[in-house]
Amino acid sequence: MTARPCYILEYEAQELLRAEGYKAHILKKSERKNSLPLCVVAFREPGETRYVRICTAGGKIPTPAEIEERCAKEITLYRNIQARSPGDTGLHCEIWFYAARTGFHCYEVVADSIRKIPTPEPAGAGSLHDCIRCPVLRRGLL
Repeated sequence: MTARPCYILEYEAQELLRAEGYKAHILKKSERKNSLPLCVVAFREPGETRYVRICTAGGKIPTPAEIEERCAKEITLYRNIQARSPGDTGLHCEIWFYAARTGFHCYEVVADSIRKIPTPEPAGAGSLHDCIRCPVLRRGLL
């Protein structure tokens, strides 16, 4: 039995966030039902929270305009959350796209647009290629 790729990517995202000092939690599919469109929730002191939705990009990384179209429902929900707590500067709603050859590409949803943000990198990222056995994850490090 093989693991579905998105599940593997959720674990990879969790590990990247933990390497950045976050306490990260993968939401089970049953926890996602009728709730926010997210895969991973990460917390870090003082009061920083990241909601992360993970999508696969296929062959080409989408532009912010294409993300607006492709993830319209998720973006609307994220913007509603942000509108309810306008003074919370520690809340980040993000969509991460994964491409097999280039790895994760991270975007943050803000009130009026979507902006590209740096992808978290684990300590010693250059040395990870030989340690990762999963071919799906290894391709992202090439």
